[in-house]
Amino acid sequence: MTQSLALVIADTSQHVLARNALLHTVRSLDFSQVLIYTDRPEAWPGLAVRHIAALTSLAAYNRLIVHRLAEDLQAEHALVIQYDGFVLNPGEFSPHFRHYDYIGAPWPHFETMEVGNGGFSWRSRRLVEAVASLPYDGEHQAEDVHICRDLRPALESRFGLRFAPRAIAAHFATESVPVPWPTFGFHGVFHLPAVYRGQIDYLLKHLSPRTLHRWQQHLRPAFARVSAAALARFEQRLQIGQGQELACPTNP
Repeated sequence: MTQSLALVIADTSQHVLARNALLHTVRSLDFSQVLIYTDRPEAWPGLAVRHIAALTSLAAYNRLIVHRLAEDLQAEHALVIQYDGFVLNPGEFSPHFRHYDYIGAPWPHFETMEVGNGGFSWRSRRLVEAVASLPYDGEHQAEDVHICRDLRPALESRFGLRFAPRAIAAHFATESVPVPWPTFGFHGVFHLPAVYRGQIDYLLKHLSPRTLHRWQQHLRPAFARVSAAALARFEQRLQIGQGQELACPTNP
């Protein structure tokens, strides 16, 4: 019998792109539950949402994913996505993913416990509940590092949870290191120009000025790889957004 699967997204800063990521992903798999956490229900017409206060810090996002998700998750597994991390190649989904309690793109800067990134991740309800039962304030460590490095030994030994091996994780998703094979999904704002190759103006219209400025060193070569015209549009939008950036809320 196929195990139930939930789709999870929490976003209060990139509403249009987050909704687009969800609508794209929801067509890729059979989800028994969809959890949308947002401060603006009107930005998600036709979809049931769970209203939250604006996520004004990374710690607020951390606490939501670690604690609130454990309260709401009913499915046996959850696919956590973000506006800049969602399904890229639906045909690359593998039933082997269901054998693991956590999968995320490998981190290249760690030699051990390198799996993985939480922005696009696969989590079992057993893992979500186990993590929520352990101390965590969300302030001093990103939730994915907390789970995959700080807690991993205990989660494996005390709870019998399974983290995917690097090979499975590298097939599941890519983040900071490009790979020469198709992956099921991705995470990272620097991937968006390629993902939205045919909708560059749409992407630039809806990326917040704060995000454009914060990630400009990574976005500039990413737009250049798409085309000279895409790079020119990026530079133009960057200039327009300079005056807007200070007025933007903090993006976790």
